[in-house]
Amino acid sequence: MQLAISVDDDLLDPQLLADPYPYYRELREERPVHYNERWRGWVVSRYADVYAGLHDSRMLADTVTPYFRDPMSAEDRERFALTYEVLNSWPVFVDPPKHTTLRKIFARSFTPKTVQTMRGIVQTFVHEFLDGWKGKHEVDLINDFGYLLPANVIATIIGAPRADLDRFHHWSWELNELLHGGVGTPDRMERAQKSIVEFKAYLARLYQERLKEPRDDMMSWLMEVQRGDSSLTPDDVLYSCMLILNAGHETTQIMIGNTVAALLQNDQWQRLAAEPQLIKTAIEECLRFNGPMKGTMRAAAEDLTIGGVDVKKGDRVLLLMAAANRDPAQFADPERLDIARNPNPHLAFGHGIHFCLGAPLARLEVEIGLAEMARRYPNLALASPVKYQPRILSRAIDSPLMLRLD
Repeated sequence: MQLAISVDDDLLDPQLLADPYPYYRELREERPVHYNERWRGWVVSRYADVYAGLHDSRMLADTVTPYFRDPMSAEDRERFALTYEVLNSWPVFVDPPKHTTLRKIFARSFTPKTVQTMRGIVQTFVHEFLDGWKGKHEVDLINDFGYLLPANVIATIIGAPRADLDRFHHWSWELNELLHGGVGTPDRMERAQKSIVEFKAYLARLYQERLKEPRDDMMSWLMEVQRGDSSLTPDDVLYSCMLILNAGHETTQIMIGNTVAALLQNDQWQRLAAEPQLIKTAIEECLRFNGPMKGTMRAAAEDLTIGGVDVKKGDRVLLLMAAANRDPAQFADPERLDIARNPNPHLAFGHGIHFCLGAPLARLEVEIGLAEMARRYPNLALASPVKYQPRILSRAIDSPLMLRLD
């Protein structure tokens, strides 16, 4: 018999949004594979089980098709066909063999060597936006840096004009309200579809420009891959750019906010400023301690057993990486933020074939931004409460996140 859970078993409970880690600890200790009635699916919280789930081919990443196939009416399926088409072309939501085909379109764009060529772009923007802090006593980390840096970097890499950043941000917000389980937007399917229509039309114009005049940017690289592979279509390029623009700035924005907040809340900022050689281990530790994603969804392809619990074919499964990353069976003293922790086999970016393609670029942006911020502002301090957005899958700090600079 399971014990009563000490907090409301609601993944969007305000107490759980503010600090989910006591709940995660209770899950790991009492019910590591737990059926959540409110969410109507299994929540998996121990490191060994989450890691195994991320590598298990019977745990399908395609949670989009069941959603469009089962609860939707035929009329709605037709109405939201474009949303399905786009999501079903993103490697994060598909399985082999389709996943293998789609993922290779990104292969050239996110190799470690290619990412390192982006270092100069990142450095330029870091200095530009931190220069904008001069003469100020307080800034909003989210709007005055966290959003600006990754949005400008990814737009530049894709080859999209900086003047259109607000449009990308709006489209990404509407998409992520759907994808990350946001609340407060009951018409989020309609709004996501509208954003996808506008996003696709915008990228199609860039595609036509690149046909006439190819450039040294990611859209042109993807188009080159497409021309050499008859299985890929122009829409594959457009939808790939949509994914890169969406995930490439949203997740990194969250990572910047969570990293700085974790360091400040745990009295580690001044240590990092004094020991800048710890920058890389500090980033990995903040990803473990309070990463941008709480978990990732899967669907059982067949009846299977997870951690000794029987799961039926078609059941939803939430692999809770944020809980796994504080599992004492894997990490010594897991509730303590230790910026020198090494090794650090966290699961913040997932694992296996669906490991986050943009992880090298996100790490690069946060490394350069964090190092320069700590150099300029060794006495940085929080000047406002830290409040998280009500989403099931992502753990994003809401704006404003005010910082005192002196």
